[in-house]
Amino acid sequence: MKLPESIQRLCYRYHADRLDTEHHRSIIIPSVLDQGGVEDWDWLFATYGWDAIAGWIAEPANRELLAPAMARFWSIILLGIDQKPDRWSGPCRMVPAGALPEWLPAELR
Repeated sequence: MKLPESIQRLCYRYHADRLDTEHHRSIIIPSVLDQGGVEDWDWLFATYGWDAIAGWIAEPANRELLAPAMARFWSIILLGIDQKPDRWSGPCRMVPAGALPEWLPAELR
């Protein structure tokens, strides 16, 4: 089935008008879970069903496709597990030595 126009806006990284709900679920599910709203989620669950989406979110590699807050949110909702993504356990990013300007205070480096 062709992706509805109301959902295509969430798949802006792809040729959304060419996406098919059966063949491209690995693109559609994370896009809607991560960037959609309540009406979009209603469509997603009506299309794929609770069990299919819960099975998708149960896979750690799939959760990594979502923003950390959304991965945690959907893990609580679908799996009943409050699990902080691993990405929250370490530094957000590493800045190479010498990459920061000299005028930046030392306590912020």
